[in-house]
Amino acid sequence: MKKEIPWELIISELKQDISDADRKRLEGWLSVGENREMYEELRGVWEKIRAKVVNYTPDVDFYWKEMMRHMETCEESEQRQPGEIEIPVEEVGTNLKGKEPVRLWAFPHFQRYVAVACVVVAVFLSASLYIGIKIGQPEMAQQTYSNWGGKSEVALPDGTNVWIHSATSLAYNTNYYSKNRNVRLSGEAYFDVAHDKDHPFVVETEGMKITVHGTKFNVESFPGSENTFVSLKEGSVSLETKSENRFLRPGEVGTFNKRNGQLRIEKGDIELAVSWASNQIVFKDRSLNEICPLLSKWYNVKIHLSPELQEQYRYTFTLRHEPLEEIMRIMSRIHPISYEFNDENMLTILPKQK
Repeated sequence: MKKEIPWELIISELKQDISDADRKRLEGWLSVGENREMYEELRGVWEKIRAKVVNYTPDVDFYWKEMMRHMETCEESEQRQPGEIEIPVEEVGTNLKGKEPVRLWAFPHFQRYVAVACVVVAVFLSASLYIGIKIGQPEMAQQTYSNWGGKSEVALPDGTNVWIHSATSLAYNTNYYSKNRNVRLSGEAYFDVAHDKDHPFVVETEGMKITVHGTKFNVESFPGSENTFVSLKEGSVSLETKSENRFLRPGEVGTFNKRNGQLRIEKGDIELAVSWASNQIVFKDRSLNEICPLLSKWYNVKIHLSPELQEQYRYTFTLRHEPLEEIMRIMSRIHPISYEFNDENMLTILPKQK
């Protein structure tokens, strides 16, 4: 008598789209020891498929249909002796045309169904080789991180930590066999780079490359902005443009003008420049002209400061997670300033009218 095998339930379970009712039906079938053994074999094969082609997205439904078709063929050949299954290349997708047919040995009883499942493994691996994935080696791929509100922290595969500011995207090349660890930045990010003397870490921005081996630094390079700023906290970095290659030392800021290609290096307030990526900002005897750019970054708002207030008053305070409205209310009590918010996310700070 032909043995009934719930292929649809098995496939739905392996693809993780099975309903609760179907799962109960499957569990009833799996209560038989031989059935459980066959299912575990199939599940192991499917996990290997997923692991081998983690960076490749094939037409899974197509391959499952092929798998089922050949399983049905096996069911119709109950008396067939161990032999060779041959699947023409044309049956497994146009990407593999011109290659050799997929062959696999089949065996009696439930093991033949496992063998047919292994055909899917062969198909997946052949497709992987076709698109350049070598088994046992990671594929060259790119992961992009984007942040459009506040700030977020990202741990890159090499151990580097990056704090990404609002309206920022970071693309990371995950090919560990390339000479460098490359990222592409648009916006602002603070880097704490994992040390690797054999694989330099390269940040590419508009018109400039920043190369390091292990260090902490901040890069600000927003689209449409005239300048790119690189603020070095620890270690050393090289700044490469079309016309020159220069080094930064801790405490220095490199300013690259995107329009004329000029690069200027000078001493800067690094702690203030990178403080947006911390859990708090400490202002000690700072003018509004120094404070407002950091408030703008911290709260992701535009700030218009009246020119006559830029250097008139100075403040000392620690900013953590207080609302901007509360900060401005306290500052206006200390000194005679007024402020207002509009609907376009703009804060205007003016002298208080007498």
